[in-house]
Amino acid sequence: MIEILPAPPHVAAYRFTGTLTAEDHDRCIQDLEARLAGHRRIGIYCDMRGFTGVTPAAVGRDLRYTLGKIGQFDRFARGAVVTGRQWLASVTDFAARFFPQIEIRSFGEDEAEQAMAWAAAVDPDGTAADDR
Repeated sequence: MIEILPAPPHVAAYRFTGTLTAEDHDRCIQDLEARLAGHRRIGIYCDMRGFTGVTPAAVGRDLRYTLGKIGQFDRFARGAVVTGRQWLASVTDFAARFFPQIEIRSFGEDEAEQAMAWAAAVDPDGTAADDR
């Protein structure tokens, strides 16, 4: 399940719990696209503390969306992932290397506020407001 969280207009903020479905993915993409329509660059905040898995259909949709954004990855300025699971932190670290134009960091379960602040420290019309 996905919950869209309150956040500044240039931050796409989500809480993922249980298993992410294709329908959840579609809701997330709708929200992302609405924020991208209003801002050159956005930050992303993902609270993954209750996440347990993802359906194959959601993985397929995510892959199609990601491939469709090739050449536009710089519009996603920052991605903050809050998790207490080491495997998710490792996936986050890998993604940071795979998408060098996006600043991606994992935060511990007790660092949710810092993660949101970091994701929001983006100039929605230009570049990140501070360094990593």
